[in-house]
Amino acid sequence: MPAKYPVDVGDDEGIVDAVNYLLSGPAGLGQNFAGFSSFQVAYLTGNFRIPFSQPAPANLYVAPIALSNAEQLDDRTIKYTFASVQPSAPFSLGNGFGGTSVQGITPASYNSTELKNAGTPILQIGVVECTDSYVIVRTRDPIVTPLGTYVSGGTIEYGVMDQYNSTDCDVRVTVTGGTDRVFVSGQLDQLISYEVLTGSSDLSVYVAITRYKAFINDNPVNPDYIFNEATQIVEKQYDYIGLTGTGTLPLLETVFTSVVDKPPPAYYRYIVEVYFQTIDPDIIQITLDEMKVRSISAQVVKQ
Repeated sequence: MPAKYPVDVGDDEGIVDAVNYLLSGPAGLGQNFAGFSSFQVAYLTGNFRIPFSQPAPANLYVAPIALSNAEQLDDRTIKYTFASVQPSAPFSLGNGFGGTSVQGITPASYNSTELKNAGTPILQIGVVECTDSYVIVRTRDPIVTPLGTYVSGGTIEYGVMDQYNSTDCDVRVTVTGGTDRVFVSGQLDQLISYEVLTGSSDLSVYVAITRYKAFINDNPVNPDYIFNEATQIVEKQYDYIGLTGTGTLPLLETVFTSVVDKPPPAYYRYIVEVYFQTIDPDIIQITLDEMKVRSISAQVVKQ
């Protein structure tokens, strides 16, 4: 309940309520509003960082491609050369290679699970260039220890199963007071294509609005925010049984209306995300996600 107004002389409870209300943060409706909407077709990239979408089709599954060379170009970039020319550039800008995405190379220093900087993992943050013959990837941290000369072997692949994939429905708001509430709405229409590699498989698709909390990075030259502490504030699940071969699911329409979130004071990012889940990702892969009408809005209101 809002504080009482006006406060009568001698009304200690009313005075306390009024002071607490003032201390809880600025009042208002709509001054802290953020929104995004689009009906232009875009394709999910599966990236952990921008760009989360692109206007041209983006491969969400790339089967292992044999490599003929791996080369450290400088202290932040690595070039992987394909053993044979591909029909087209297989990877999108920003695609990251974690886990077992790059493996089997001698020396092992070029593999995803072994790539280190003097013993500390230096994650590959994303593709900066890709052609039908090679891909260049940038690392998050400088490579201090040289990776060595390529000897033989190796494959590179990409997939988005069993992870939250951010869309371009992305807004940021500030919660300033303890009584603030964030009203969030979102919508996402999508056509999802899949490939069952063997036999048949079940698939679950989750569409969620996720809240991330902002933290200042430790870079004095390029100060910016890092968003962590993911919390799904609302989520819908869609199940598909016995999928076989290749195909496209019926148009998936998701709408979230006036979801109320009550986070503590901080700077936050709200984003619509998609999660593809199956018992065995080696059997089924998501190949394409065409996003159509989509939106998100977030409004901070003092209670």
